[in-house]
Parts: sequence; C-alpha cells; structure tokens
Amino acid sequence: MNVGTVPLRLYLWPHRLLYVGPGLDARMHRHHAAQVCWGLGGRLRLKTGPQREWEELNGFFVAPDRPHAFDASGSTVAMLYLESECVEFASIQTRIDSCDGSAAFEPPPVVAESLRALVADGGSIDVANSTCVLWLGLDGADPGARDRDPRIAQALALLSAQIDRPVRLQTLAGALNVSTSWLSHRFAEDTGVPLRRYVVWLRLRRAVESVLQGASWTEAAHAVGFSDSAHLSRSFRDTFGITPSSLYRRGDQLSICFAN
Repeated sequence: MNVGTVPLRLYLWPHRLLYVGPGLDARMHRHHAAQVCWGLGGRLRLKTGPQREWEELNGFFVAPDRPHAFDASGSTVAMLYLESECVEFASIQTRIDSCDGSAAFEPPPVVAESLRALVADGGSIDVANSTCVLWLGLDGADPGARDRDPRIAQALALLSAQIDRPVRLQTLAGALNVSTSWLSHRFAEDTGVPLRRYVVWLRLRRAVESVLQGASWTEAAHAVGFSDSAHLSRSFRDTFGITPSSLYRRGDQLSICFAN
C-alpha cells in the first residue's frame, strides 16, 4: 500500500491512544505518555536527546517525559501512547526502568499481523484493545492499582472534572487540605511530572477528543482552558513535535474509534 494513500486510524481510551497510518517526522519533544512505535513499511530513525546520534530501528520504546525526535516519514507506522498514571504502565515499569528510558522494541508476530490488519481494513475498539495489551506484553488481567496516595488520586479526579477552568496550586491544595509545598512535591513524585505540565497534557488530550467529535480547534481550545487555537497549536507542537493541523488535514481519510 502506498504511504500516501494509507488511511489514518485513531483508537482512544481514557488512558491510551493508538495511531495507525502514515509515518510522521517529529522534531525534538517530550510528553507525559510512554510511546511505543513500530514501522510497518520500513525502518525508523530515533534520537533520544539533542546531543545524541540518530539510530535506525524497526521499532522503539520511549519512556514518559524523555526528550526525543523521530523520523517515520515514508513509512506506515503504529504508535501507542500510554499514560503513566494507568495500571498498564505500572505493570511494565520495571522493564522500562531497566532500559534507561528508551530501547529497540518490536512487536511479536501475532501483534505485527494484527497491526497490519488495522491499517489495511480497520477494526473494532475491542480488536485494537487486544492488540495493545499483547503489544505491551500483558495478559489482559488487571495488574492492580498503583500504590498512590489517595489525596493525589483525588487531585487527579478534580483536575479531570475541572480542566476547563484555571488551575491554581493553592486552590487545589486547599481542596485537598494539604500544603502547597506538599502537593507540589508529592504530585511530581507520584505522577512523574510537575502539576503544570500534567495539566497541559490533560488539556491537549481533551482538545483532540473534542475536535475528533466535530468541534473546531478554536472551540476545543476554549473548552479546555487554552486562550485560543494558536495557544493550543503551540502546546501541541511542543508536546508531540508536530502541529495539530498536520493530522487534521487528513480528515477525509480519518477514522476514529472511542472506548465506551
């Protein structure tokens, strides 16, 4: 299949996103999700820091908040973004910690076959879910909840419910009956990033979901607390290394599946 005619398919869950379609060329960036990428039609290039050399790989894994750039242009790719708060990430974190943040990562044959089928013919959210679970090396069983302070869990729930409003550390700390210094330190310790950067990630995800459901980028930006679409575009580019319009221009070839 010619890369230029490959449809773009997105599968979204509350804790992960699966992209299958034309390869992208992303400049140096970092984001709050772990990323797994595999080239279905050729080798990829990965750079894991401004001073590092490019590597050629068939597939790779990058840990959350690890600066990296990749070039998958000219190939068809499958990319899985997995939020670091979810139980699936907790179940694979030991493997991640042992590979210094990034590593070559190729799917087993059964997963490779399933990913090719998703690119060629699409598939249900259930099929995509099974593919993701196998790709991550999980057996599908609930790996158990993360050992997280219940006050941080409450903070995450409050942020999710109020992400369209300004987020202030002092206000959030007051709602949890904790000090701002405790919240700032413990939030970063439990989630892996400062509160401000987590809020940006959450807003970006909500904005993309809104656009995929029919909103304009301006409407989506205002709905999640960005000042305007330009602000949203800059934040998206700084997080994923590409502009949101580079995805949205393919709207006539785009298919989206949301988990219930």
